[in-house]
Amino acid sequence: MAEYLTAELAKVGVDDEAIVEYCVGLLGDASMAAEERHEAIVGYLEAVTEAETGEIVHNAIARMAEEQAQHRAEDEQRAKDELDRAQERERAEFRRDMEAATREERQLTAEERKQREAFLKKYGYNALEVVEKNGEAEIVYREAKDTPAKSEGNDNAKVVADRQRAFRENAKAAHQKK
Repeated sequence: MAEYLTAELAKVGVDDEAIVEYCVGLLGDASMAAEERHEAIVGYLEAVTEAETGEIVHNAIARMAEEQAQHRAEDEQRAKDELDRAQERERAEFRRDMEAATREERQLTAEERKQREAFLKKYGYNALEVVEKNGEAEIVYREAKDTPAKSEGNDNAKVVADRQRAFRENAKAAHQKK
Protein backbone atom coordinates (compact mmCIF):
# COMPACT_ATOMS: atom_id res chain seq x y z
CA MET A 1 0.00 0.00 0.00
CA ALA A 2 2.84 2.38 0.84
CA GLU A 3 4.40 1.86 -2.61
CA TYR A 4 1.11 2.67 -4.34
CA LEU A 5 0.58 5.84 -2.30
CA THR A 6 4.19 6.94 -2.76
CA ALA A 7 3.89 6.60 -6.54
CA GLU A 8 0.49 8.31 -6.75
CA LEU A 9 1.40 11.18 -4.42
CA ALA A 10 4.67 11.71 -6.28
CA LYS A 11 2.56 12.43 -9.37
CA VAL A 12 0.95 15.38 -7.55
CA GLY A 13 4.23 16.62 -6.09
CA VAL A 14 4.27 15.02 -2.61
CA ASP A 15 7.55 13.16 -2.02
CA ASP A 16 7.64 13.12 1.80
CA GLU A 17 7.78 9.65 3.38
CA ALA A 18 6.26 10.88 6.65
CA ILE A 19 3.14 12.05 4.80
CA VAL A 20 2.83 8.68 3.04
CA GLU A 21 3.25 6.79 6.34
CA TYR A 22 0.63 8.97 8.01
CA CYS A 23 -1.81 8.33 5.16
CA VAL A 24 -1.14 4.58 5.28
CA GLY A 25 -1.77 4.67 9.03
CA LEU A 26 -5.10 6.41 8.49
CA LEU A 27 -6.02 3.90 5.77
CA GLY A 28 -5.39 1.03 8.16
CA ASP A 29 -7.36 2.60 11.02
CA ALA A 30 -10.32 0.26 11.50
CA SER A 31 -11.91 2.51 14.13
CA MET A 32 -13.05 4.94 11.44
CA ALA A 33 -15.56 4.31 8.67
CA ALA A 34 -14.29 4.39 5.08
CA GLU A 35 -15.97 7.73 4.42
CA GLU A 36 -14.37 9.29 7.50
CA ARG A 37 -10.95 7.99 6.49
CA HIS A 38 -11.46 9.39 3.00
CA GLU A 39 -12.36 12.82 4.34
CA ALA A 40 -9.50 12.84 6.86
CA ILE A 41 -6.84 11.86 4.33
CA VAL A 42 -8.16 14.18 1.60
CA GLY A 43 -8.29 17.07 4.10
CA TYR A 44 -4.73 16.37 5.23
CA LEU A 45 -3.40 16.07 1.68
CA GLU A 46 -5.20 19.25 0.57
CA ALA A 47 -3.43 21.08 3.38
CA VAL A 48 -0.11 19.74 2.09
CA THR A 49 -0.68 20.20 -1.64
CA GLU A 50 -2.99 22.19 -3.88
CA ALA A 51 -3.66 19.18 -6.18
CA GLU A 52 -6.87 17.15 -6.24
CA THR A 53 -6.26 13.94 -4.21
CA GLY A 54 -9.81 12.62 -3.81
CA GLU A 55 -9.45 10.03 -6.60
CA ILE A 56 -6.07 8.85 -5.27
CA VAL A 57 -7.49 8.39 -1.76
CA HIS A 58 -10.61 6.67 -3.09
CA ASN A 59 -8.47 4.18 -5.06
CA ALA A 60 -6.17 3.67 -2.06
CA ILE A 61 -9.15 2.85 0.20
CA ALA A 62 -10.48 0.41 -2.39
CA ARG A 63 -7.06 -1.27 -2.67
CA MET A 64 -6.77 -1.46 1.12
CA ALA A 65 -10.19 -3.10 1.35
CA GLU A 66 -9.18 -5.63 -1.34
CA GLU A 67 -5.93 -6.40 0.48
CA GLN A 68 -7.75 -6.87 3.78
CA ALA A 69 -10.33 -9.14 2.15
CA GLN A 70 -7.53 -11.17 0.58
CA HIS A 71 -5.72 -11.45 3.95
CA ARG A 72 -8.94 -12.55 5.65
CA ALA A 73 -9.52 -15.18 2.95
CA GLU A 74 -5.94 -16.41 3.34
CA ASP A 75 -6.32 -16.54 7.13
CA GLU A 76 -9.60 -18.43 6.83
CA GLN A 77 -8.02 -20.90 4.40
CA ARG A 78 -5.02 -21.35 6.72
CA ALA A 79 -7.36 -21.97 9.69
CA LYS A 80 -9.42 -24.44 7.64
CA ASP A 81 -6.28 -26.28 6.52
CA GLU A 82 -5.02 -26.45 10.11
CA LEU A 83 -8.39 -27.77 11.28
CA ASP A 84 -8.34 -30.41 8.54
CA ARG A 85 -4.81 -31.46 9.52
CA ALA A 86 -5.81 -31.64 13.21
CA GLN A 87 -8.88 -33.72 12.40
CA GLU A 88 -6.81 -36.07 10.26
CA ARG A 89 -4.24 -36.46 13.07
CA GLU A 90 -7.08 -37.20 15.49
CA ARG A 91 -8.58 -39.79 13.13
CA ALA A 92 -5.17 -41.43 12.65
CA GLU A 93 -4.61 -41.54 16.40
CA PHE A 94 -8.07 -43.03 16.94
CA ARG A 95 -7.43 -45.70 14.28
CA ARG A 96 -4.05 -46.48 15.84
CA ASP A 97 -5.63 -46.80 19.29
CA MET A 98 -8.41 -49.03 17.97
CA GLU A 99 -5.91 -51.27 16.15
CA ALA A 100 -3.78 -51.53 19.28
CA ALA A 101 -6.83 -52.43 21.37
CA THR A 102 -7.84 -55.21 19.01
CA ARG A 103 -4.30 -56.62 18.72
CA GLU A 104 -3.61 -57.12 22.39
CA GLU A 105 -5.56 -57.22 25.58
CA ARG A 106 -4.27 -55.02 28.32
CA GLN A 107 -2.55 -56.92 31.12
CA LEU A 108 -3.36 -55.74 34.63
CA THR A 109 -0.58 -55.02 37.05
CA ALA A 110 -0.55 -56.73 40.45
CA GLU A 111 -1.84 -53.57 42.13
CA GLU A 112 -4.64 -53.21 39.59
CA ARG A 113 -5.63 -56.85 40.13
CA LYS A 114 -5.78 -56.26 43.91
CA GLN A 115 -7.96 -53.17 43.39
CA ARG A 116 -10.25 -55.09 41.05
CA GLU A 117 -10.58 -57.98 43.50
CA ALA A 118 -11.34 -55.60 46.40
CA PHE A 119 -13.95 -53.84 44.31
CA LEU A 120 -15.61 -57.08 43.24
CA LYS A 121 -15.57 -58.41 46.79
CA LYS A 122 -17.11 -55.19 48.10
CA TYR A 123 -20.04 -55.48 45.73
CA GLY A 124 -20.67 -59.15 46.28
CA TYR A 125 -18.73 -60.87 43.52
CA ASN A 126 -16.18 -63.32 44.69
CA ALA A 127 -16.05 -66.43 42.58
CA LEU A 128 -14.20 -66.06 39.33
CA GLU A 129 -14.26 -68.64 36.62
CA VAL A 130 -12.13 -68.86 33.49
CA VAL A 131 -14.23 -69.85 30.47
CA GLU A 132 -12.92 -70.69 27.01
CA LYS A 133 -14.89 -69.01 24.20
CA ASN A 134 -13.78 -69.18 20.58
CA GLY A 135 -10.28 -70.13 21.66
CA GLU A 136 -9.95 -67.14 24.01
CA ALA A 137 -9.92 -67.26 27.78
CA GLU A 138 -12.58 -65.08 29.41
CA ILE A 139 -12.92 -64.39 33.13
CA VAL A 140 -16.47 -64.59 34.44
CA TYR A 141 -17.36 -63.46 37.96
CA ARG A 142 -20.11 -65.20 39.87
CA GLU A 143 -22.16 -63.44 42.52
CA ALA A 144 -21.41 -64.51 46.08
CA LYS A 145 -24.17 -66.51 47.65
CA ASP A 146 -23.67 -65.18 51.20
CA THR A 147 -24.06 -61.49 50.36
CA PRO A 148 -27.08 -59.62 51.63
CA ALA A 149 -29.79 -58.76 49.13
CA LYS A 150 -29.00 -55.67 47.15
CA SER A 151 -31.26 -52.68 47.63
CA GLU A 152 -33.61 -51.75 44.84
CA GLY A 153 -32.75 -48.25 43.72
CA ASN A 154 -30.52 -45.42 44.78
CA ASP A 155 -30.55 -44.50 48.47
CA ASN A 156 -28.14 -41.55 48.24
CA ALA A 157 -30.89 -39.02 48.95
CA LYS A 158 -31.79 -40.86 52.15
CA VAL A 159 -28.18 -40.96 53.30
CA VAL A 160 -27.75 -37.23 52.70
CA ALA A 161 -31.02 -36.42 54.48
CA ASP A 162 -29.96 -38.56 57.49
CA ARG A 163 -26.61 -36.79 57.71
CA GLN A 164 -28.25 -33.36 57.52
CA ARG A 165 -30.75 -34.28 60.21
CA ALA A 166 -27.94 -35.53 62.48
CA PHE A 167 -25.97 -32.33 61.87
CA ARG A 168 -29.00 -30.16 62.75
CA GLU A 169 -29.62 -32.18 65.92
CA ASN A 170 -25.98 -31.76 66.97
CA ALA A 171 -26.10 -28.05 66.28
CA LYS A 172 -29.37 -27.71 68.23
CA ALA A 173 -27.89 -29.62 71.22
CA ALA A 174 -24.76 -27.44 71.14
CA HIS A 175 -26.89 -24.31 71.04
CA GLN A 176 -28.99 -25.43 74.00
CA LYS A 177 -25.84 -26.05 76.08
CA LYS A 178 -24.91 -22.37 75.80
